[in-house]
Amino acid sequence: MLQAAIVEDERVFLENTKSLLAGEFEKRHVAIAFDPFSEGQSFLNMLSQHFRFDIVFLDIEMPGIDGISVCRKIREIAPETIVVFVSNKEELVFQTFEVQPFRFIRKSELKEVVASLVEALLTEINRRSPQIIILQEPTGGDVFSFDIRTILYIEAQRKDCKIVTIKSESVARIKLSDFEIRLRPYGFIKTHRSYLVNPQHIVQIKRNCVLLENCLEIPISRGLYDKVRQDFISYTMI
Repeated sequence: MLQAAIVEDERVFLENTKSLLAGEFEKRHVAIAFDPFSEGQSFLNMLSQHFRFDIVFLDIEMPGIDGISVCRKIREIAPETIVVFVSNKEELVFQTFEVQPFRFIRKSELKEVVASLVEALLTEINRRSPQIIILQEPTGGDVFSFDIRTILYIEAQRKDCKIVTIKSESVARIKLSDFEIRLRPYGFIKTHRSYLVNPQHIVQIKRNCVLLENCLEIPISRGLYDKVRQDFISYTMI
């Protein structure tokens, strides 16, 4: 059974959210239990007692500790937890980058998107097991295996590509365009003609670069800035 928390100070919206989500999970024959919290501190108290949540649905503006601060604590205590922001404050979406939510949902649109949200959540939960991609050099014949979740970025270097993961670097004689095709279903973003970036590891988009969680800066081509922002928003929002 999945364990989920809803952290929301508006009781009517909290109950409506629980009802909508429970109905969608039930349609897919997925057992899930919801724990409601009317403010962030009570939720964090439960989390600090080692209570495990698979998914947290989190408002941003709440009395006391705000949702972004709550999510920051989640990342410290239980980084594997999937966080979905549900808020009417669309202008705050870029401020959430640093805590890397799975999605940002507008409260006013929850009913319309709840089916696709639950589908995406179940897909993500299934993907939490290693996502292995196998690539073979077309000429040299060497075979490479990567867990997609661990890839930070791929950089084109003349006829080769450097694949940088959380723990290592590899060089393969494979075109960046081939990587782009294989990784498109996972939302990888082309920030520059020489770079392909895993959006899971982006914490900030600046005018001329994206900042990754390990503080690496990957350049953004001047003409791609708007597309990079939109691709990232599309990845994080429904």
